[in-house]
Amino acid sequence: MTGITIRQLVPDDFAIMREIRLEALQLHPEAYSSAYEDWVKFSEADWRAKLNAPVFAAFDGDKAVGLIGLWPQAGARTAHRAIVVMVYVKSEMRGQGIAQKLMQVVEAYARDNGFTQLELSVLAENKTAWQLYLREGYTEFGRRPNWISLNGEMFDEVMMLRSVAENA
Repeated sequence: MTGITIRQLVPDDFAIMREIRLEALQLHPEAYSSAYEDWVKFSEADWRAKLNAPVFAAFDGDKAVGLIGLWPQAGARTAHRAIVVMVYVKSEMRGQGIAQKLMQVVEAYARDNGFTQLELSVLAENKTAWQLYLREGYTEFGRRPNWISLNGEMFDEVMMLRSVAENA
């Protein structure tokens, strides 16, 4: 993973996020609950607003090659939780530990910002991502049958969580 850096994106980085997020949704529609057709319609203001929550990108030089986001929960009873979203590494960069490093950066950010629990969801058929999350300490806590429909096929969603509390 020589030369790979990870940094948090800011609203002025909206074009970086837009490019890599749309690539992920277009090339791998079976991996996400979100649809390219919905995200491609977002305005610049919409993309900038998405960067109000922490989003991190992995870079190979100045080229973004990976993405991960965190959606903190804000309610009085749920502020200890955050949801990991948009996990993606470009196909040609896979197998180099970039996804693991992105996960670790998000987990450190969550811990440093007072979150004690991370949650995520993965489509049951996405075995590669599911295995990554298991290796990173996530456990399954539920399923949503027929969560998305893609080209007439139904996909279940697996919900997973992990404690990131200091004493966990």
